[in-house]
Amino acid sequence: MSNGTRKGGTLSPYLFTRYIREMIGAIVDSSIGCSIVLINVLAYADDLVLIAPSWKELQLLLDILNVQACHYLDWGLTRIKQSQT
Repeated sequence: MSNGTRKGGTLSPYLFTRYIREMIGAIVDSSIGCSIVLINVLAYADDLVLIAPSWKELQLLLDILNVQACHYLDWGLTRIKQSQT
C-alpha cells in the first residue's frame, strides 16, 4: 500500500469504524494480554497499541491482526474486481 487517507480527511473515521472495529474485537476476544484487568489493545483515532506479557503472546496478537488484515484485503480486491466488470 503506497497511499492512505489524508490526515484529518473525512474518509478516515468511516474506514476506522468499518475495518478496525472488527480487528480490535478479534484482539479482545483472544484473551491474550496483561492481567490486572485484561488489557491487550489501546486504540485512539488511527493508532493501535498492542499489550502482551511476553513477546510470544505479542506475536499471537500480531498474527490475529494479520489474519484480519488479509481478510479485508481479499474482500477489498474482490470488490474492486467486481466493480471493474
